[in-house]
Amino acid sequence: MTDSFFYPEGLPPIRLDRVLALQLGFGVRRCRALIEAGRVLVDDRPCAKGALIRPGQHIRVSLPEDAAPDCHDVRLVDRNESFAALAKPDGLHTVAGQEAACLESCLPGLGLEGWELLNRLDCLTSGLVLAAAEKRDAAAYKVWQDAGQVSKWYLALARGEVATLECRGRILDDKRSVVRVTADEDEPLRWTRVRALRQIDGNTLLLVKIFKGRRHQIRAHLAHAGHPLIGDPVYGVCEPGGLYLHHWRLDMPGFTASLLPDWPCVDSVQVEGLLSAFDSD
Repeated sequence: MTDSFFYPEGLPPIRLDRVLALQLGFGVRRCRALIEAGRVLVDDRPCAKGALIRPGQHIRVSLPEDAAPDCHDVRLVDRNESFAALAKPDGLHTVAGQEAACLESCLPGLGLEGWELLNRLDCLTSGLVLAAAEKRDAAAYKVWQDAGQVSKWYLALARGEVATLECRGRILDDKRSVVRVTADEDEPLRWTRVRALRQIDGNTLLLVKIFKGRRHQIRAHLAHAGHPLIGDPVYGVCEPGGLYLHHWRLDMPGFTASLLPDWPCVDSVQVEGLLSAFDSD
């Protein structure tokens, strides 16, 4: 089975392994394995996983006949009888779309066959995805979310020096691959609240809190505020290392889960310490 495509015009250069993850919906590790196995050609030549792909270049991938969703990096973080928190790696879609590989297809292998995913993360975003065992559990989650009882915490690395932000602009996200932040104020549950953790080479590691997310909410709000996320190919500049956005923690009635990213700039004590001060500053 062969997949062949051209890297689109108008996009910035990006690593070969990241291009494959976006196009195929596979995890980055699986894409690197395909490259190392000689199954990937760029303009009819093999390339290293870190080679920068530029607009107009032709990529051909020879996939094994038994190619299946890549669940190698998906794992169960925490669960009870009603809810489960899953770790989604960057480069893997949450639900099935044009590509077969997705987090949803990995549920049976985790002992969660028949469970329902309650939130989605962008393909490039890593972190927690929540699943419900029964319809009544999914309904309870929706009630709690509408009441502001579900807190979602993200870690992000943004360009420039950021202190405290509260992004309130309504996002137009209906059938848009790139959303737009308007001058209209959205409902408070749709706001993006931001606090700085530390400065890193002129950029800022952030703790971000939302209650009900819209498509690309954090990415679009931060970019609109003049602080696009590092590695964001849509609202910022595509850079090596991927998108620095990770769903770290989820708090709701009767269930809490957390999963820190493996970024070297993240200090767990510092992140935990900011939680208690977040709502008081």
